Amino acid sequence: MQIVIDANIILSMLIRPGKPIDAFFNDSLEIYAPQLLFKELENNKKEISNKSKLSIDDFNKLYKILKNNIKIIPEEDFIKYKQIAEQICPDPKDIVYFALSIYLKAPLWTNEKKLREQNEIKIYATHELIRLLGI
Repeated sequence: MQIVIDANIILSMLIRPGKPIDAFFNDSLEIYAPQLLFKELENNKKEISNKSKLSIDDFNKLYKILKNNIKIIPEEDFIKYKQIAEQICPDPKDIVYFALSIYLKAPLWTNEKKLREQNEIKIYATHELIRLLGI
C-alpha cells in the first residue's frame, strides 16, 4: 500500500521509538514524503537530538536509514494539486502533504487529529495502521 508520511510520525519515531517503527519497516507499505519533510528534520536536528537523547552522530545514522526507506517526491511533481489541497487541508502547514496524497491517490499517515476535519484524504493514525497491517 502506498502511503504519505507526515513529519510528526518521523519525529515520534526519533524521539520515542516503538510501534511507529514496526509499521514503518513493514513490507506492505511504500512510504512517500515531500522533500519538505527532510528539510524539517535537518532544521530541527539539535532539538530532536536533545529530546531523543540521541547524539548528533546517532541522529545522522537514523536520518540516513529513514531517508533510504522513504520515496521522496519533489514538489514540482505535484505542485498542481496544491490549490486543491489548500481548499481541503484543515492545517496550512500540512498542505504539501495533502497535495502529495492527492497526487498519489494515497492516504496520509499522521497522528494530527485536526487533519481528520475533512473527507477527501484518508487519514491513518499509527494505531489504525498497525491494526490494518496486523502488527
